[in-house]
Amino acid sequence: MNPLISYLIIFTLISLFIYTTVNKENLAKAIGTFSLVFLIISFSSMSTDYYRWTSEFIDEVDNPHYGLPDLWDDKQAVCFHFPAGYAPSGLDDGRHHFDFDGTDFKTDKDWNSTGACVGGFEDFDNGLELFNAAVGATGSTFSYNSTQFSFGLQIDSIAGVLPCEAYTCAADFSSGAYWELLHNGAYSMVGISDLILDPDSVITWQIASY
Repeated sequence: MNPLISYLIIFTLISLFIYTTVNKENLAKAIGTFSLVFLIISFSSMSTDYYRWTSEFIDEVDNPHYGLPDLWDDKQAVCFHFPAGYAPSGLDDGRHHFDFDGTDFKTDKDWNSTGACVGGFEDFDNGLELFNAAVGATGSTFSYNSTQFSFGLQIDSIAGVLPCEAYTCAADFSSGAYWELLHNGAYSMVGISDLILDPDSVITWQIASY
């Protein structure tokens, strides 16, 4: 539902309440005062919801923000892509988009994977810090388990999904799977804890097999 409709419903219900409880002599003044206060209080939220609702997906394939809402074009984002059947509950109908405050405002049902992106962040310099901010913004939907090695942090699971549950991993390690880290669409040569970000970096987690 268009989020602006919620504001309209609330405004209408409160106006009806005023209409039925305030005497006719003071009705116009009461509704006028309420309308002004309602507008002042809700203007910021309505503006934010309007921009979210009217945002469009970026269609430039060579842009690291390809497929993301255009209101994130110069901001940072973290995406979580899951194989079919492994996305967290409610995120298996395409790629959802959560703003930095955790609002799920737009779903791309035509995207070629399931999961979500969390974006709208600014001023993060380190990959792990941005990763943790995205996890926290969604109420730990994408909480992860990791192992610390001398060479850095290894991500073992995200949202409870282990790579070897989604793909066959051989006991002799001749084949396997892992959570792959992409930075701006390219395979990252460093781990998440050592990743230096750009002002508009896009981090992507997806399961890769070998």
